[in-house]
Amino acid sequence: MQILQIFPGKVWGGAEQYVLDLGRALAADGHSVSYLCRDAKAVTSRLDGVVDYSIYSDKTLRDALRDADVVHIHDARFLAPVMRAKRRTGSDARVVLTRHIARPSRTWILQRRHYRRLHRMIFVSQLAYRLWSGANTWMPREKMTVIHNSIADHPQSAATLDLRAEAGIAPDVPIIMFTGRIRRSKGVGVLVEALGQLRNLPWHLVLVGTCKPPEYREKLLRQAERHGIADRITFTGFTADVYGLIAQSDIGVAPSIVREACPLSPMEFMKMGKCVITTDNGAQPEYVQGLMVPPADEQPLADALYRAITDTEFRREAGEDAAEYFATHMAYPTFVGKILKAYS
Repeated sequence: MQILQIFPGKVWGGAEQYVLDLGRALAADGHSVSYLCRDAKAVTSRLDGVVDYSIYSDKTLRDALRDADVVHIHDARFLAPVMRAKRRTGSDARVVLTRHIARPSRTWILQRRHYRRLHRMIFVSQLAYRLWSGANTWMPREKMTVIHNSIADHPQSAATLDLRAEAGIAPDVPIIMFTGRIRRSKGVGVLVEALGQLRNLPWHLVLVGTCKPPEYREKLLRQAERHGIADRITFTGFTADVYGLIAQSDIGVAPSIVREACPLSPMEFMKMGKCVITTDNGAQPEYVQGLMVPPADEQPLADALYRAITDTEFRREAGEDAAEYFATHMAYPTFVGKILKAYS
């Protein structure tokens, strides 16, 4: 198949990585994959030298549509332009939309005709499906399907940072890790508060990702200083080899305080056999094997962390169970097979 993937945003996030990984897997499976993206440096800098792509415009969209069998879009804002270009070019490409968010957004009545012309609408979780379909009862149910996200294999860099050596972490001190954008909505402040209650236990927190906004780092450090734990927190910043760092962790924490459609961070830890602690306010209960706590409440999070830190046997078994569940139910080839079925 000739498959056109359209990157959704102007920044690099989970949905953009989803598109890139999926496109690579489809190409490896023998399909011809092309890409369109917005003229945004945060996205193009990640694609340069990795895949061939074109900058999105009316012309590049029409050109790509002429050869495409499938157009996969990942943001509803592209739906109307794609449907208009499809009509103007006479393309018979099947249009598939993945909805990566969990919101009960009502669709403007004049846009509904575009949704009805979709070949398939994919939701990344049952939660995302229930919220959107409940607010849009006009959409034909046979066109909608749920396909949970997955994590593709990524080679580990030989230059991976040695966290214990770099931060002076003793071999018997558990490494607690957060990955993703370091911002208030991801519950990082709640995590620091919870760890402040556990300052008498051995642990070291590693925050992998970029602070949004940049000054949020100083706010977190001031918060940690009040608890006397600032010297037990390491910021790595952005890294292209997050999996090499996850491999060195003992406990993965994803304490988001907002509703998540199908967050990738818990999956990353599960795939690599790490004990996972996450909140239960999104689609996490649909797939996470680990400890789940209410959002924005440091006490249950502190209790879960206490168990994971102090009970090494539990930590090991939780990681093994998570890895087994991922391999059995969420492996990337299984995910790609479901996507191809939706394209068919």
